[in-house]
Amino acid sequence: MSASGDDPLLWAFYAAVVALTALAAMPDPRSSRAAARAWWWPPPMAAVVLWGVVAVASVTRLIVPSLVELFRREPVRTRDGGQWWRVLTAGLVEDGGVVVTAANLVLLAVVAIAAVRIWGWYRAAALFVVGQILWGLFTTFVSPSVGAGTSGATLALAASIAGLWPVVGARRRLLLASSATFLLGVVLVAFDDAHGVAVLIGMLLGAVLGTVLPPRRPAVLNSGSLGGVAS
Repeated sequence: MSASGDDPLLWAFYAAVVALTALAAMPDPRSSRAAARAWWWPPPMAAVVLWGVVAVASVTRLIVPSLVELFRREPVRTRDGGQWWRVLTAGLVEDGGVVVTAANLVLLAVVAIAAVRIWGWYRAAALFVVGQILWGLFTTFVSPSVGAGTSGATLALAASIAGLWPVVGARRRLLLASSATFLLGVVLVAFDDAHGVAVLIGMLLGAVLGTVLPPRRPAVLNSGSLGGVAS
């Protein structure tokens, strides 16, 4: 199973997962354009910090290419050399060029805003880290591949929003978005793309967290968004 994401068609699926989860979660612009605009700008500080950490690491890697050798996912070194940090640090840098780095940062910017709005800052940060660790373990031990990039953690974080909807009794529009996100994950797996596993991992994480530690006042989900009430 590939984790490279070299096929432009696959990037269309990645973008679809991000757009579907983020747009479904935001307030309906037909009912409140001001609320819809406020959803995106100004972004929550936690989203800015999360994006900034990844952006600094990714841009630094472009300036100092040798960093990817230290940070990237290398299953043999992790399994046999005890370099366990690679499971996490592989999600902070990109092994592609400027275009891939920019694309991943755009996707993360959208997901970070939506995730912090829905989950609150500490749940969103935990989901990003745990999503990267689980996807990193999968691409290290189950389907080994050498590489680096934020796409796995970003897709897991995006899909966690879709995983939340069914367990909190969200309205039909959000349940349909959740089902569509699941199908996109299955399609990616069918294309032998490990990012599909990241989507499914994210949905599972969202469902579990939404069951044991849901955002406050989940009834707001029935109107399409948690807005700023997650905590």
